[in-house]
Amino acid sequence: MPGVPLTEAMSRYLSDLAPAERARAQAEIGRFVRWIGQTVPTDRLTPDDIERYQDYTEKTGLDPQRLEPLKAFLAYLHRQGWHEANLGRFIKARRTARRATGKTGPAAATPPREDEVMVLTPEGYAALQKELEYLVTVKRPEIARILYEARLDKDIRENAPYDAAKHHQAEVEARIRYLERVLATARVVDPRSVETNGERATLGARVVLRDLTTGEELVYTLVGPTEANPLEGRLSVASPVGRAILDRRPGEEVEVEAPAGRVRFRIERIER
Repeated sequence: MPGVPLTEAMSRYLSDLAPAERARAQAEIGRFVRWIGQTVPTDRLTPDDIERYQDYTEKTGLDPQRLEPLKAFLAYLHRQGWHEANLGRFIKARRTARRATGKTGPAAATPPREDEVMVLTPEGYAALQKELEYLVTVKRPEIARILYEARLDKDIRENAPYDAAKHHQAEVEARIRYLERVLATARVVDPRSVETNGERATLGARVVLRDLTTGEELVYTLVGPTEANPLEGRLSVASPVGRAILDRRPGEEVEVEAPAGRVRFRIERIER
């Protein structure tokens, strides 16, 4: 029996459930259907799709128990003959991180090291959230659709569109994992809440520097690493110059190791 669109299969499955069970199942199965692509036929689902979705739910902090309705739905697809295998068996219980107390779950995960925490402005944090939402809700389903269409060619061993889509998928998934990690551990600092009266170079400050070798005046705004843009004078606090002047005061001199040798700067003034 050929497969049916996932949305149709979900509707049929939910109609057979008791009202009390239906609401929870609809939320969890609906999340999966939107993630994989609503028009993807059931017989085109792969074990890799299921494992990647489980990875996604774990990285976003969802309770693994919430996958149980999806597991039952995948078993239903097999019973109905809409998929040759029970893909529910690829949803596996995974061991969570533990503290010395023996507790498990998201709260028991090892906290990030200080050097892993990224400092962001509220605007920078919001921009990363927007990018993550776009990748998850637009790009991921788009790539899933392209892969599905490429799979229509039964021989995918020399299928250039399929190979290109898989490569792009890997890039997008890597970016999603990076953004999820950054957003989960970032420290958001609102420059407006930092009371320094212009005495120190902090995130969001506009710093005027003097190159002591050439006499040139340079103006930078200190921002988080993901917000840096040299053409706009936005300098990352993680860059060599940014690290050197961070928390410094007007009149102080700093030395930075550059490809052409060491360069000395003097902080002329700090503006907000």
